[in-house]
Amino acid sequence: MANKNMQTYKTLSFEHQCQPILLATEIASADFCADYIVYEHNQEWAIGINKHSQLTVNQVGDIVDFAGVRQSVNQNNICQAIHQATQKIQIKDWRLFGRVDFEFCHFAHNLKQKETERSLLELFVPETDIRISQTHITIRTMDEAVIPQIQRIAADCNNYKAQPTKSHKSMTQKDIVRCEEVKKYYQDVVQHAVNEIKADKYKKVILSRPAILPSSIDIKNSFIAGRKHNTPARSFMLQMGGFEAFGFSPETVLEVDTYGNLSTQPLAGTRALPSDLTEAKRLKNELLTDPKEIAEHAASVKLAVEELEQVCASETVNIAEFMHISERGSVQHLASRVTGTLTENKSAWDAFKVLFPAITASGIPKREAIDAIARFEPLPRGLYSGSILVSDQNGFFDAALILRAAYKHKSLSILQAGAGIISLSTPQREWEETCEKMACVLNHLVFSQENTPQLLPSSETACEEES
Repeated sequence: MANKNMQTYKTLSFEHQCQPILLATEIASADFCADYIVYEHNQEWAIGINKHSQLTVNQVGDIVDFAGVRQSVNQNNICQAIHQATQKIQIKDWRLFGRVDFEFCHFAHNLKQKETERSLLELFVPETDIRISQTHITIRTMDEAVIPQIQRIAADCNNYKAQPTKSHKSMTQKDIVRCEEVKKYYQDVVQHAVNEIKADKYKKVILSRPAILPSSIDIKNSFIAGRKHNTPARSFMLQMGGFEAFGFSPETVLEVDTYGNLSTQPLAGTRALPSDLTEAKRLKNELLTDPKEIAEHAASVKLAVEELEQVCASETVNIAEFMHISERGSVQHLASRVTGTLTENKSAWDAFKVLFPAITASGIPKREAIDAIARFEPLPRGLYSGSILVSDQNGFFDAALILRAAYKHKSLSILQAGAGIISLSTPQREWEETCEKMACVLNHLVFSQENTPQLLPSSETACEEES
């Protein structure tokens, strides 16, 4: 018997003749969009616009579910509670969009949270759910008033042009490394981590550094310009609660299809990918033969196998790809893919709990590496090395690792990048790696007409963060 309380979307599908990225970003920029996530995956652009209902998890682990009911659960059971809450959503063929901050992983590993006012996880069922392919757009909405507006945008989109990238004298890669004080601080931290690894406290840790930009980013046009020069596994743009971001995810944390088949995609090992083909090939060969990079990658793949065996029957777990070269914009990585099939009593959220955060954004073993990150990095990471995800009623679940991204709150714009530290690491090389990774975004930024951010707390902090 049908549930009388079940809500349904008004649905409309029609052809378009636009570049999907231009159509997606113009829709997301429309006046009716208060909050949104744009998510590119598998040649589809998905957009979740405004919140029909939402679920949040705060820093103490309290869940406010889609019905607005607050509950406290054992921190180890938060992902199971989230899955149970999704099964009670009263919308036919629901789809969820969400973001997960890095510090959400502290719950699963029983680690102390850093102070933060914002929720660590936020999922929402959108009022308007849009999917854009190369030729068609499908709109599902609870607010029929937006349909003619979206139709007008689609009709006009061939006239839209992204703004050209605006150069900024302060924004070259050379200037990122100009602050010697910050460079020394990061390299000292790397050396401390190497010493702890040699003392057998853990095997690998990813240490990152932020960089505050001297001008405010134009999110939409930076995303369009950057996407032209990046070849990501996933890309995204979002605005949620006054916080904006965009990025070009080099790998996925978790992919699950409607049959329970899942995969994760560890990337570890990095070199620059210059436009000079001879130099790019030389660096590729160097990457494939570097003992440090090979050891780092093999350890990541081994842990991915062990993690999948916690939620999949061991005989279904396989290394589908091993140590391929993955080209992601201005960098190239060693890449592998590990696959498996969920056991009947496990959900995608059980798998997410095990796999999040990505090995290549935390370390090995994860608990000890995450603890080291909290000690070495003074501020919460937030969305950096967290996840953007889309899931639906049929079991589909797709979560991207948030790297190669830019973040903006009001007029404050930030980049952040990290490097994998093992016993063979050298501080100078890991510093260079953070510069190479930032360049994927930095080299294609477009700046708005907004004013430069307000004065920073101190000249020391400014130097540390603007590096």
